[in-house]
Amino acid sequence: MELGGFQGGHQGSVLCVDVFEDIIVSGGENGDLCQWNNDGHLICKYTEESTDCTSVLISQLKKDVIYAAFNDTVKIFNAGELTLPLDAFSFNSDEINQIAVDEKEKYLAASDDAGEIKVIDLGEKKLYKTLKNKHTNICASVCFRPKKPWELFSGGLDSKLIHWDFSRHKCLNMFDMNELNNPFETTDLYMVSPPFVHHLSASSDGKYLVAALENGLIAVFDSTRKHLRELFSLHTHTQGVSQVHFITEDKFVSGGNDCCIALWDLSKSHDHPDLVLPANAHAVNGTSSENSIAPDPLETKNQTMTDICLMNKIEHTGKINWMKPFYKEHWKIIIGDESDKLTIKTLDIL
Repeated sequence: MELGGFQGGHQGSVLCVDVFEDIIVSGGENGDLCQWNNDGHLICKYTEESTDCTSVLISQLKKDVIYAAFNDTVKIFNAGELTLPLDAFSFNSDEINQIAVDEKEKYLAASDDAGEIKVIDLGEKKLYKTLKNKHTNICASVCFRPKKPWELFSGGLDSKLIHWDFSRHKCLNMFDMNELNNPFETTDLYMVSPPFVHHLSASSDGKYLVAALENGLIAVFDSTRKHLRELFSLHTHTQGVSQVHFITEDKFVSGGNDCCIALWDLSKSHDHPDLVLPANAHAVNGTSSENSIAPDPLETKNQTMTDICLMNKIEHTGKINWMKPFYKEHWKIIIGDESDKLTIKTLDIL
């Protein structure tokens, strides 16, 4: 089922969206930041001219606080009062692609086009750390590691997934997505499209990390140990995957440029422990182990995981820029795409 409304606020494409309780916020082209009610009516709007609003985040701890990125600046607003920001932090040197906060909302991380991540101390209102010299291209996504207060993950258009200890500016682990076992070499898409990392999502229990890739794959990692471990790759999208978001500890949704939303259940993979990649598939810091032995056959393993973990697919009308699952009577998902309106769809979760 699709819900209407959410029109008349944006003058261009919707680039980002977030939902928490009764607050819905979206950002888009032409610097539009909009707040909506659950019925899709515009409550208030802020516009930053000559730029785009590229990432929005609603605080889950501080009542009515909204974080938003405009070009190289993070601004903080009170919900319902978007006339003027409460604070502004201009620490990034290039356009911000995503902002994220840690579980206690002490730190905010902003990834940018310069390939850097600025970590801001929100309490002190100052720059805490700059993470750089690892991404060689745009850093598209950043997320904090659950239950590990000094760690975060970043992904970029250099096809790198990097695991940081941001308190020490230390790279703990790095994966080059070009080096991951590619089980679908017979399909043109996975040969032609580079494995850029567009988006990352970590499960709340810290068990999984999933990465949305430009080549249409979703890389799944075990993040229960000190270092990330590659598990398997999922494929159902026929174009680049732009978004991944966990709904529960095992279930997540993905969305892509193929106008498709897929619902996945990773708990199903537990039925096939023999098909998970061995621990030595990739050594620390992303270098492949010369002595590693690939599962046999690799293509069957990844195909099996895709078949058993894919729960449902939903068609959308446009390429998905951003989406966010939320629960209100039923599981739903709000979508921002190339149009100037938002869409809400109901997810069929058993």
